[in-house]
Amino acid sequence: MENCEAFTKPQQQRSRDALSRVVTSAVSLFSRQSFAATRVSDIAQHAQVPVGTVYQYFADKEALLLGIFAGYRDCRMREIRTICASAEARDATPRQLIALHLNIVFSAFTQDAGLLRLIELRRLEDAHMHRKQSEANDEVASLFAELLIPKMPDRDAHELRRQVLYVHSIIRGAVVWSILPPGGEMGRGLQITDADFANEALQMSLRYLGIEG
Repeated sequence: MENCEAFTKPQQQRSRDALSRVVTSAVSLFSRQSFAATRVSDIAQHAQVPVGTVYQYFADKEALLLGIFAGYRDCRMREIRTICASAEARDATPRQLIALHLNIVFSAFTQDAGLLRLIELRRLEDAHMHRKQSEANDEVASLFAELLIPKMPDRDAHELRRQVLYVHSIIRGAVVWSILPPGGEMGRGLQITDADFANEALQMSLRYLGIEG
């Protein structure tokens, strides 16, 4: 989450390193032993900093968690906007765009499963978190819909936007469930690491959108 606006960066490199260790340690501990079970002192010990250093940047454990969420969301959305604005995305075929769209979903939940599990669990309790995450999901679907529309001029633009949003929401929902239980989804072919999961999701999406596979 380097260069994220959610964090005020200290001027000195030593302090920036300490902040980075605090954030990394908090993500690791929250993911491994839950937010409720993690104390600020645990985070400080893991980060090898005094407890006061944590409070220097965050009012409490809650503020640290929200800062992590905001930082991750901001950085992830900036990456996706950059991808969608690239020449490669603009020149891609409809099939390639849908494959790219779903790869963004699957790669995030493969690389950042612990943090995303925290975010999704938090959404169940925090209306603000739920709204912000929903807004981000809507933006991702909209970015890809706007890339698809000029490539599919025979299709109604409003209907295509609606369908892309459904694809994003349904596939992402299935992927969320695959990582939500601590041990992951046990159903055959439905684990996030199963290649068939991503491939079948792509084929289903292409059929629903009426795009040749």
